[in-house]
Amino acid sequence: MNPTLRALLVCTLLATAGCSVNTTAPSEPKASATADRDWRWVQGTVFVPTNAVNEAQQWDQYDPEVNERELHYASTYGINVVRVYLHYYVYLKKKDALLSDIEDFLARATKYGIRTEFVFFDDCWNQPPKDLLSADYRYPAPIPGVHNSQWLVCPGDEVRAHYEQHRQGLKAYVQDIVNAHKADPRVVFWEIYNEPNKSEDTVKLEKDALLWIKETGSTIPVTATGKEFSGAPFSDFPSWHEYGSYTIVGDAHMLCTECMNRQGQSVPGVVEHFKGKVGYIMWEFGIGRDNCRFAWDENREKPRKDETPTPFHGIVYPDGHPWSIADVKALLGPSGYAHTHFFMASYYKDPAFAQLAKTSVTPFVDFDLVDEPGVGSPDASAGVPKDHFSVEYRTSVHADTAGTYTFAADSDGKVQILVEGKLVVKKDALGRGTATGEMALDSYRNYTVVVRYVHATGPASLHLTWSGPAFKNRLLEPATHPEGL
Repeated sequence: MNPTLRALLVCTLLATAGCSVNTTAPSEPKASATADRDWRWVQGTVFVPTNAVNEAQQWDQYDPEVNERELHYASTYGINVVRVYLHYYVYLKKKDALLSDIEDFLARATKYGIRTEFVFFDDCWNQPPKDLLSADYRYPAPIPGVHNSQWLVCPGDEVRAHYEQHRQGLKAYVQDIVNAHKADPRVVFWEIYNEPNKSEDTVKLEKDALLWIKETGSTIPVTATGKEFSGAPFSDFPSWHEYGSYTIVGDAHMLCTECMNRQGQSVPGVVEHFKGKVGYIMWEFGIGRDNCRFAWDENREKPRKDETPTPFHGIVYPDGHPWSIADVKALLGPSGYAHTHFFMASYYKDPAFAQLAKTSVTPFVDFDLVDEPGVGSPDASAGVPKDHFSVEYRTSVHADTAGTYTFAADSDGKVQILVEGKLVVKKDALGRGTATGEMALDSYRNYTVVVRYVHATGPASLHLTWSGPAFKNRLLEPATHPEGL
């Protein structure tokens, strides 16, 4: 679907649920008071680009192309809110760039009908290294088999130990971001603190941060994780995390800001038990370099020795296909899934299309993988290796206008594109490059397309585009659901 039409459709759907409509961004439900907001419309995920090991790298090395691609995937799979972490050290390091990148991110998310909430502080995982502030800092690779292996606490013990020295800097961090978007309909709420512990230092920062946000005059509501954490007194509305089962601790005016781990929950289970009762945000959308596909107990002391066949968190791989088709069927609902156009993707463990590992779907063929164990494969959980694999894609495309159409494959490996059985594009050389081919198509007709991709070594990449008499180069768009092929 055209992104602009998608955004307008989201606004229309929200409007029917009691929302005010704004043509520049998805609308939020009307409320007589902040505490009375109805959050049941939220179907969200934590959003960390799959090429980032943590939230600091997400912003320190902000990649517009990857964010655009993965937001597009998220929208296609029914996500309407993303939960995005920020980091104080990145603000200190490059304030102007951070503020500019936040604006860029919001514009891209809105294009796909997605609203955003930002998390300022977090008490989880590893302390930020001091040299992160240096211009030449290099982010470490994920630790094999370790859950969330490089995720960073914010602001960290060093800052908290010298709180009064940093207080004005922390205030500026919060207020500079909020002031830039204090009535921005693209921001659904501010989240002061993720899983704040009950220490005196944390509570002091929560109290200050709430005051700093209110000082800006922002009309956007504020929350921090409650229930067993200390955020409830610093929230305009209650929020909590639910990983144990499908227990609902509140009602439509509460929001579950984290859920879904496959040791005790599932995406279909979350949708079945939460949808229509409370809003929910799952951890997380992408299965990538933050290593959340490994479980909480697969830590530095006890790393997993092999690739997990069942990702603990995560819904979609970097190449756009889901871990489970059942997940996207649940997110989209029966009608939404039936009316979404996909490629059928078949993944092979060898370069000769002989050892089938998995079949799935993907809305586009548009990816660059990092040459790294686990994430260097399009689906390590299915046993697809990082090197020497093949993928076959099948779909149909629709020609609105008669004329000559150009098909293109930008890839590291060998590629063939066949249209109605005719070889139109052939790339035999290994190494990154683009191959094109032309074919005359009649108007108002669907044409079957088969794409065969063979990867050898190095970073895997494949981008399929086309152009025609009525449009310039754009992603190759499926015209049917795979079940209709």
